[in-house]
Order: sequence, then structure tokens, then C-alpha cells
Amino acid sequence: MKNFRLILLALLAGIFGISHAYGLTGDPRELTIYQVMVASFQHDPKGATGYAAMWGPDNAMKNGNLRGIINSLDHIKRLGANALWMTPIFDSSNASGGEKLQSTGYFTNNFFAIDPHFGTEDDLRELVDEAHKRGIYVILDGVFGHHGGVTAPSPSGNTLDVTVTECDRGPQGGTGNISYPGSLDYIKEVATYWIDKFGIDGWRLDQAYQACQGGHNYWNEIRGAVEKVTAKRKAKGEKWGTLGYMVGEDWGTADVINKGVYKDGGLLSAFDFDGKDLISGAMQETGSEGLENGWDDIVTVLSTPSARGYLNDKVMPNLFLSNHDGYRLADHFDPADPFYYEKMMTRNAILAAYSGPVTLYYGDEFADHTRDAVGAQKDNIARTSGHLSPRNTGERRLADYISNAMKFRAKNPAMWRGTAQFDQSKTENGGNVLVVTKQDTESKNKVAIIFSDADANVNVDGISRPVAVKAWTPVFIQLK
Repeated sequence: MKNFRLILLALLAGIFGISHAYGLTGDPRELTIYQVMVASFQHDPKGATGYAAMWGPDNAMKNGNLRGIINSLDHIKRLGANALWMTPIFDSSNASGGEKLQSTGYFTNNFFAIDPHFGTEDDLRELVDEAHKRGIYVILDGVFGHHGGVTAPSPSGNTLDVTVTECDRGPQGGTGNISYPGSLDYIKEVATYWIDKFGIDGWRLDQAYQACQGGHNYWNEIRGAVEKVTAKRKAKGEKWGTLGYMVGEDWGTADVINKGVYKDGGLLSAFDFDGKDLISGAMQETGSEGLENGWDDIVTVLSTPSARGYLNDKVMPNLFLSNHDGYRLADHFDPADPFYYEKMMTRNAILAAYSGPVTLYYGDEFADHTRDAVGAQKDNIARTSGHLSPRNTGERRLADYISNAMKFRAKNPAMWRGTAQFDQSKTENGGNVLVVTKQDTESKNKVAIIFSDADANVNVDGISRPVAVKAWTPVFIQLK
């Protein structure tokens, strides 16, 4: 077989390796982001002491620190991720609301200082440098619509307007205590300060709709400031701190996001909550595994943004399977299901095949779950203790599968920016098969992804013999 290379990611033991020393193109669609909740992820005793309490399971760690994340970078790289998103690291140690809220980072009292419970500026600089050495972007979590008691001006003397203001999203969006346009210069300084001083590569933007006020989308100006500083760094020959990726959090439908953070080109990327619901169930309910409409839901998610109702095909919805605000991926599946791990492989295969940025949540690679969580609510139950090693063969198979899938994604531009064609069929025993063929116009790269809910031998155009696929274990093929 001359014109393609068959890679069976269904192999149970990951008996092959794919080099992950791939060059980054600077196209945000190639991002495979690994999210960590700083306080509950990893603790290094040589680093900061961490917090003692946090909103989340009582039996989960709370003392995570930056040095613990530094120690985890090799694991993140091995998994095939090329970006790291940390929940907020800004100083919240004196914020109103008590330690449980302070440790989350989402109500800071100083946007220009690192929380001493997490570490120091030297720790952050080392983390950024070590991540960059491994080809990993660093994305900080910015909360630009509310705060926990900021009183001091910025280093340049700008101040926040802390008037309580309702955002344009209406009652569903609620109010924030950062008011625009009075806070605009301050927030623009925050957004550019960490890029210029530490070379960070972008922002995840909490409750992004809070910056849409008075009929104006202030992400236009904030994104403009970020683009200005990244262009300046790029002109100076800087490799890092030039991406300037910005992804907003809004749990709304495509129509809500179109009228909010995407309005007038404010943000170009927001998390794809619609897509998450389709393929891995609702955020804060566990009654569904997702894919309730079978492979039709995969077809929907892998279609173009405009075909799915998003503003246009220039926007880049960020697809994910779970995060720190709801149940974990594994919580949607029955551990007694013989395809427990394989069904999670299917969901991660969809991520890998998605044209646009995607996000993994720490621990999902090991099927971490919340069934033994104590004292948590459904909006913080997924903040379980981080670990870097599988605890059984099923977890190892899942982590190996995800690693190979994401490395295949990195190596093949058709995976993350290609256009897709779909072919659904039935197996001889009544199973359902979906062959997704994706091609990238620029590189001419072409791939196929085969989904099946039963063991099958599947014919693929361009391949002279049927491809063996195991149930719920998608296969990736490089055709060109």
C-alpha cells in the first residue's frame, strides 16, 4: 500500500510510539489544551505551601502549587497536549469570601501579583520557560468581569471601576463588579502585562459575557491590545508570547454566543458547550452518555461552525469533554459496562478529529471520576486530586489511546483544520459505522477516522483491504 500509512490506535497496549517533536504553526486551531485546577492538581513540597481548603470534594487535595505543575510538564507532553491552561494564579489571599473561594483564584484581590500560596514570579517564569522548551503554550485564566477586592491601581496607575453592573446577557448573566468602559485601560494592562513580562501565550476568559455591557463588546478593545503586544513581540523575533489566543467561557447556545462575545468580532474563540452536551452529556447532570442521536451527533460536531449555527467559519469554538465546573467524563458511564474505557476513547477520538482548538481536563486521561467524592456540589465535584500515573490496565489503555490520538492530531493538519466528509453504514451484525474523511487544502494532508459500535471490517476509499475496527475504539488512518 503505497499512498497511505495505516495507524491503528485501537491497539490495546500502545505498542508503537509517534514522535511528538512537532513544530507549532501558530494557528490556534491546532491547540490541544490540558487544563489543570491549580489547587487540586499537584503539590511539590519544595514549592509554596498551598491552600488548606477549596470548593470541591473534601477528600481531594487543596495544596497544589506551581512547582507541582512544573513537575508535570513531561506527562502533559507525553499525552500529546501542546498547551497548558491553569486556573487563576493571581493573588487572592486577601480576597473576600474566605479560603474556599480564595483558593479557586476566581476572585482575586491583585491582578498583578501571583498568589503566594501557589508560588512566586520565579516559579511562574520557570514554568513558562520549561513549558516552552517542550513545545507547550501557557494560557492563564483571566477574570475580567469580577474581582474579590482589588483596591490598588495598576503598575501604570490605571484603576478599576468597581460599580456593580449588569452584563448584556440579561438576568441569566447576572452582574459583575468590573464596569466598562471605566475599567478598560486597567484590564487591557492586565491582558498585556503577563504576555510581555513572562511570555505567556493566551487567556482563558472566565464568564466572558461580563465584558459585554451597554450594548458594546469590550473584547474588541481588549483583544486589540493583546494583538498589538503580540505583534510587537513577533516583530522583535520572539518565538513565544506571540500567539495571543483568547477563549471565552459562556455556557450559552450558539445564538447566545453570537450575540455576546462573538458580536462585532470581539472574541474569535469560545468554549463549545453545545458540542460537549452532544458528545459527552450535560455539564452538571449524569443521566446521559451523549451521542443520544448516534453517529449523527458526531457528524454535527465535526461540521463547520457556521453549519452548526455559529456566527461564521472564522470563529473557533473550543470543544471539550469536561472541566472544573461539572461532572467528569467518566461519571457519564457505567463502570460495569464492558466498553467503559472504550466509550471514553470514542469521545477523545472526536476531540482529536475536531477542526478547531480542543481542551482536555486533568485526570480524564485516567478515567478519574467523582463517585467517591465527599462534600462537593455538582459545580465543583470534578476538582479531584491530580495524579500522573494510571492505577490499572484500563486507565493505562485509555491514557495510551488519548496520547496516540492527540499526537496523530498534531502530526496531521487535516485533523485540526481539515474539512470533513461523512459516510455512515451498517455492519453485517447490525452495528453502526461512521467513516469521517478529512482533507486539508493547504498541506494536501488527508486522513480517515473510523467509528464503530461493534467489531467490524470496514471498507475505506483508497485502501485495498478492509480495516479491522474494535467496538467503540476508533481507528485513525493517514491517507495522504
